[in-house]
Amino acid sequence: METVLDRWAVFNLGYHWVGDEEMAAEQVEFLRRLLYLPVGSRVLMPICGPGWYAHELSMWGFRVVGTELAREFLIEARKKSFQFGLSAAFLHANPLILPFQDNQFDGAMLVGNRFGMTGDEKADTKFLAELSRVMKQKARLVMALPHRDGVLHDFRERDWETMLDGNSIFISRKWDAMAGKMWEEWRNANSAGKPHLFLVIYRIYTLTELEPLLQNCGFILTNAFGNFTGGELSPKSRWMVIQALKD
Repeated sequence: METVLDRWAVFNLGYHWVGDEEMAAEQVEFLRRLLYLPVGSRVLMPICGPGWYAHELSMWGFRVVGTELAREFLIEARKKSFQFGLSAAFLHANPLILPFQDNQFDGAMLVGNRFGMTGDEKADTKFLAELSRVMKQKARLVMALPHRDGVLHDFRERDWETMLDGNSIFISRKWDAMAGKMWEEWRNANSAGKPHLFLVIYRIYTLTELEPLLQNCGFILTNAFGNFTGGELSPKSRWMVIQALKD
């Protein structure tokens, strides 16, 4: 069994994606309102996966630009955008080095992925700083990301997850309370080729930990919710939905 230590391997394979295609329309209906933008505004969606959320936002009349590392996701996103007759554009880009000039976007939305999966708080800060750089003054950032309290409330030491490529992944977890990181071993059980063992370490934030990162990157936290309907963020909330303003 080959062990994969490259932290970007899971991104290239698309294993960072946890979006829900069936729920995308309903979730975007709430998230778009947090952008406070008129129709026609330009919105960046980094790490957009196969484009489910980008397509939905584009249907509301926004000019959406999605970026992604997994090339298979880009192919699917572009194909569906063409089939639906949408204007959404999709680019292959590293989220830490976005291929845009400063002050280009009216807003940004990060949803459907495992934010913090680089396992490095410095990388997460650099990512947020890149978003701030390409966003206009007073633009809003909307994020949906795992909430540490809720994840630990329903902690699962062992679990199965089926990826979009059909691979069944057996996951063993260990929580590092000192670092605020989850250590996971992913074993693909039904790969057609050589089986792999992925060692994944990712950062899971509380709201009070995330807020200083946002502030250091020029954002002001303005709202936080515990689900996609505007519910209160609680210790049982597995996800937190936040709204931040570029100061």
